[in-house]
Amino acid sequence: MRASEKAKIRQRRIAHALLVVFSFSLMFLGKADFSALRHARMGASDFIAPFVDLVSAPVRGVETMAQGIRTVASLRAENVRLQAENSMLKRWRRRAEILESENRQLRSVAGAVSPDRRRPLTARAVTAPGGAFAHTVLVANGSEEGIEVGNPVVTADGLVGLVVDVGGTYARVLMISDINAQIPVILSSSSWPGVTVGNNGPYLSLRFLPDEAAPRVGELVLTSGHGGVLPAGVPVGRVDLVQDGKLRVRPAVDLRNLSYVSILVGGTEGIDRADLELGDYYTPLPETEGGRLFEGVNAAGERQ
Repeated sequence: MRASEKAKIRQRRIAHALLVVFSFSLMFLGKADFSALRHARMGASDFIAPFVDLVSAPVRGVETMAQGIRTVASLRAENVRLQAENSMLKRWRRRAEILESENRQLRSVAGAVSPDRRRPLTARAVTAPGGAFAHTVLVANGSEEGIEVGNPVVTADGLVGLVVDVGGTYARVLMISDINAQIPVILSSSSWPGVTVGNNGPYLSLRFLPDEAAPRVGELVLTSGHGGVLPAGVPVGRVDLVQDGKLRVRPAVDLRNLSYVSILVGGTEGIDRADLELGDYYTPLPETEGGRLFEGVNAAGERQ
């Protein structure tokens, strides 16, 4: 064997031996846990960390500022959207309140009494009812709709008053609470006749009842129809007080909160409305031996 071949074989063996030794060295280093190496790594981290934190602080500040700008812009856009939505909701709320009020007001006249020969006509009150000296209300319907002086005005709850003045498109209503309003009535349970008189206040006085009448608190008071001006059977109110000969009636209708009313048009044929004075069209006469009599206007327009 030549010397050159022997040298190559020896070199290969040496290389194999070195590879085996290096492999075992790597395995040994992987399994070994050198505390010195670990401490060195932690020391390097402690040394580098302050510099990294110092360099990253401006970066974090820029990111925070950018995030704040984006948040402000988003909040501004959200605020504009919420303001527009709030304005729209306010408009819808006002519309709902208007519709609710109209619905409640129209329900107040939906079941109004409509006697024979009379046609109900819904009218809107355009002035506040009541006052210091006169309890009247102006309604937005007049002679163009067939309204005449003497037409009764009612709601679903009962009697409001009488038309006393008529224009082309407006009419004035004298309410039953006015001091000049005297309404012929009867007690619902006993049918005793009487007259309610307004006091320019929240209550009515019940007068001219026969001595035999014994009204009770809570008893319903109805129109009697005497004289033909008012239809019979319309609720006027309920007896509220019976004390020491004083009889007080609470109106069936809340006269302070009128918005819509029903005017009973027609039914005035044969009644002389030129002589119809609301203050004395139903005047009690003195007592006689046969009982109490009443003066009034009958359906033919004649006083009796």
